[in-house]
Amino acid sequence: MSVFLNMRLICLCTFLLFAPLLLRAERDSIPAGLIRLKFESLTDLLTVKLTHSTDIEEIEVNTPGTDIQLSPNSESATRLGFSYRFISFGFRFVPRFIEGNNDNAEKGKSRINGINFNLNFRHLLQELSYNRVRGYYLENTKDFNPDWTPGKPYIQFPDLVTTEFSGMTAWNFNYEFSVNAISTYSERQVLSAGSFIPAIFYRYAVHDNKAAIEPGGYTQRSNSIELLLGAGYHYNFVLKEKFYLAVGLTPAAGYVFNRITNRYTDHQEKGNQTNFIFRLDGRAGIGYNSRRFFAGIYTRMSAAAYRQQGTSVITQNDNAILQITAGYRLNAPKWLRNTVQGIVSKAGFK
Repeated sequence: MSVFLNMRLICLCTFLLFAPLLLRAERDSIPAGLIRLKFESLTDLLTVKLTHSTDIEEIEVNTPGTDIQLSPNSESATRLGFSYRFISFGFRFVPRFIEGNNDNAEKGKSRINGINFNLNFRHLLQELSYNRVRGYYLENTKDFNPDWTPGKPYIQFPDLVTTEFSGMTAWNFNYEFSVNAISTYSERQVLSAGSFIPAIFYRYAVHDNKAAIEPGGYTQRSNSIELLLGAGYHYNFVLKEKFYLAVGLTPAAGYVFNRITNRYTDHQEKGNQTNFIFRLDGRAGIGYNSRRFFAGIYTRMSAAAYRQQGTSVITQNDNAILQITAGYRLNAPKWLRNTVQGIVSKAGFK
C-alpha cells in the first residue's frame, strides 16, 4: 500500500472522528447574553508577551541511499509580541547567549528573523507571517565525510537562504471558544469550551543557494507554493478560571507546487513539479492566565511529507516543538482604545 493511499485513509478516518465534534461545536454556539460568557474580553488592557520555542525549520530530503538534513545554527528562537483585542503582531529573533545558538566554529553563522501579524475576530481568524533564515550546516555530515568526528566543523552552507511567507484563514464555529486566550492572550477563557475550526493554509517559500558557482558545479534555487485545506478540533479545559489545559489536532491535505532551477556557469536548467502533501499538527499545553499575568508551556507535533513527482524522492518535515510563554497586560493607552473602537464601530464587527 503506497504512502499516499495511507494518507488518504488517515484523512478519511480523521473526518469520521471529527464529524461528531462538528455537531457539538454547532450546539455550543449559543448567542452571547443567554448564558454567562465563557471568555473575558480584556478591552482595557494591552498584552505584551515573550515566547521562546524550538520552532526552527529544517530542510530534509530523503532519496534511495542518500539523506540530506540541513539545519541553521540555532536550536531555539524568541518572539516578542503585542496584542490588543483582535489585533496582534510580533518580531522573531535568536538570542545568541543561549546555549545551542552560538556554535559558530562548528556549525557556521546563521541569521534568523521574522514578523507576524494576526487578526482574530470571534469567528474569522487570519494569520500572516514572514520568516528568513540564512546559513545552514549539514547535520549528517558523517554520511558524506566518514572521517568527521564530533567537535570538528560540519559541512556548512553559509549562503543558503530560506525566505518564507505563510498564512492561515480559519473559521471558529463556537462563539464562546476564545482562540485569543491560548494564542495572543488578549482574552481569558474562564469556563471550559471547545470548537471545530476548519482552515485554509498557504505558504510561499524560496530556498536559494547564493554561493558562487564553482567550475564544474552548480547552485540550486527552489520556489514552492503550498495550498492545504484542514479541519481540526481544539478544546480549552479551565480550572478555577485561571489554570488551563489546552489541546488540539488539525490534519490537512493539499498540493505543493515546486519550481526548481539548477544554475551552472554557462546555462540554467528548470523543472516544475506538482505533488500531493499531507500534514498533521497537534498541540497540548498547560498554563496560568489571570487578568494581568499569564504563562504557559506547550508542546507541538508537526509532520508533513510528499513524494516528488516522477521520482522516489520523499521530502518530509517532522518537528517536535517546545514553547514557553510568559507575559503581562498593561493598561491600554487611551489613543489605542479610541482608535480601535472607532474602527470597530465603523466596520460593524466585534
